[in-house]
Amino acid sequence: MRSLELGFAGSVATIRRVILEGGDLPFRYEGARIVVALPPVPADAITAGEVATHIVEPGMVLRFEHADPARRAGDYAGGRFPAVERAAADVLEFAQREAVRELGLGEHVARAGLGTIQIMGFDTNAPHDHRDSPPHIHMHLRWPGNTGTQIGHYYIGPDGLLTHNVVGVKGLDAPQRRFERGQAFTTIGADGQGVYTHRITAEGWLDLGRSDGPPCHIRPAGAGGFASGAIVACPGQAPRRITVDDDLAHGVLTVDTDAIRETFHYDPDTGRLTSPSDVPRPGPSVFTGDG
Repeated sequence: MRSLELGFAGSVATIRRVILEGGDLPFRYEGARIVVALPPVPADAITAGEVATHIVEPGMVLRFEHADPARRAGDYAGGRFPAVERAAADVLEFAQREAVRELGLGEHVARAGLGTIQIMGFDTNAPHDHRDSPPHIHMHLRWPGNTGTQIGHYYIGPDGLLTHNVVGVKGLDAPQRRFERGQAFTTIGADGQGVYTHRITAEGWLDLGRSDGPPCHIRPAGAGGFASGAIVACPGQAPRRITVDDDLAHGVLTVDTDAIRETFHYDPDTGRLTSPSDVPRPGPSVFTGDG
């Protein structure tokens, strides 16, 4: 491993930050060049192009991709930008999170040691040369050790509705399986038992439930498919409306669940969450419990 200083020419006056993975690198201007001090890198910086915010809850991680059109690359470099599909993916990520919360799935997989539920969308800047196309969402249970993880790809059409699901298994020489509208796919845990089931409905909506119970029904909130928002109706609960807005310029992600508004602040250049994610630990208490 070597410490290097790399020089770059071009429109260097427009450069305000140099970022590797999630951290800033020092740089200086030398005439018409910019010189970047690069530390020893022990492995490929495969996430260098990712701009996503990670929201962590018990047994679950939601990775929210920001997909700035200014960064479009790979399969999304030209032609129509998938704005409807991107908006639908944003909503479907948080609609699935709502179902996971209502069904207690995160707590269940954490308690049983089954791994972590990972909810994701898709990005449009080809990070680490990952095509991430056509547009789709995920919700998979990452097994301990990863091998055996079943990764579903729930594809989104230009109308903002779901079309089909293609599932691959991580680390095993197993063929992919395709599930059409109306066909159910059950995610299996490392213990060999079903954990939860997805089913894309005939309308392109989504049912999500525990493998042994009734599902939550997720449908569009209006015209434009899921891009307009989602209605999540879980067993025994009143339906809830989910809408999502991502202010790329200011790094503010807003999620409305009925009248409840969540606001997540993030670094617009990296996606790193800047809002507090943990309650600060209190200092030592003088309370002894006896009055």
